[in-house]
Amino acid sequence: MTRESIQAVLDIWDGAAPGFYEGDFFSYTIPEPMENIGLRLHVKPYQQPHPPIGVAGVSDYSSTLKLAGRKGWIPMSINLIPASHLKTHWAAVEEGAASAGKTTDRGIWRIAREIFVADTTDEAMDEAINGTIGRDFRDYFLQLLPDSPYFNLLKTHDDMPDAGVTAEYMAENVWIVGSPDEVEARLRKLYADVGGFGVVLVTAHE
Repeated sequence: MTRESIQAVLDIWDGAAPGFYEGDFFSYTIPEPMENIGLRLHVKPYQQPHPPIGVAGVSDYSSTLKLAGRKGWIPMSINLIPASHLKTHWAAVEEGAASAGKTTDRGIWRIAREIFVADTTDEAMDEAINGTIGRDFRDYFLQLLPDSPYFNLLKTHDDMPDAGVTAEYMAENVWIVGSPDEVEARLRKLYADVGGFGVVLVTAHE
């Protein structure tokens, strides 16, 4: 679905002829322009050949991130998974790039993370776990994900029990939480654990 929808947008931007288009997942109509009044329904991008495209990966060796490598798109990794799974994301990007005869640069890789900084690590942990971030995980993610095929991706080890995935566990193993020095150290550790990346995307909770 991702490939088909992005390709549809690219085709429209590239000047696909008016008509009805039907794919495996989507159908749409490109209308005839009303040239007599200068009306067109699809505006081409100012950037050429088009704005940068970024796609997000979740699963190990994500097929979406292989596509990113193959197409030269920006790879982004979800905020929920520990470094042991994140490492496979860059492997997928490199595999996709190699299949298209391309090289790629870790500097374009973006990794999303919850980040909470306080004066002390104890204070940061308390406010993250018992505040908005912890609430969103307890009341949303940890209610939703156990029934999905992605829940095991939150675990640092395959044999970890489901009950072990808590807000406290996420704060200690996935989120970046602590004093300024601790947060710096944890970001540097994440960088080292995955072999390098370009950008941290801070996930906002409201």
